[in-house]
Amino acid sequence: MKKLLKVLLIASLCTLPLWANSPLEPRGSGNFGGPSGPGSKQNETRMLNHLLQMEQTQLTQLRQTIEHIELMTPEEKTLLRERIGKLNEMPPERVDSMRTRFESIAPETRQAMRQRWLEKTPEERMDWRQKLRKMSPEERAVVFQEQGFLPALGKAPKAAKPPRLTEE
Repeated sequence: MKKLLKVLLIASLCTLPLWANSPLEPRGSGNFGGPSGPGSKQNETRMLNHLLQMEQTQLTQLRQTIEHIELMTPEEKTLLRERIGKLNEMPPERVDSMRTRFESIAPETRQAMRQRWLEKTPEERMDWRQKLRKMSPEERAVVFQEQGFLPALGKAPKAAKPPRLTEE
C-alpha cells in the first residue's frame, strides 16, 4: 500500500504543472465550442506535452500506476480517493515528514511489509487498524517493531561494518 501511495504521490506531483496551468475560464467556455473540462482538446494537448517532457522512469512509474488503478475495484478506488483527500488536507510539513520516513525504508523492507499486509484478510486488516487507533504513538511503534512492519524509529539502519583487520 505504501508503494502505491508513493507512486500516486509521484503521479500527482507530475500532474501538478497541468493543474497550475489550467485556464482561468469557467467550465463550458472553452475555445473549441465545447466544454473545457478534463476531456477537452486543450487539456489533452497540455497532457500530451507534459508526458513528452517526462523522463523514461517517470513514464514507467506512471504506466504502472495506471495499470494498478485499472485493476482496482470501485470500492478500492473510493477508499484511495478518501486517503488522498486526507493527505491533501494535511499540513505540507506533515506530508514531507511522512514521505521522508517512507523513503528512509529500504525498498526490500517496504516490499516485505506490503506482502505481510496483503497476506492478512480484510477482516484482519480492519481489526489491526482499529487496534492501532486505540494505541498511543509509543505503543504503536513498539507493536510495529515487534510485528516487523516498520524498522526502528530514527535514522535508517546502518550498513554492516566490514571485519577488522588484525595486525599480527
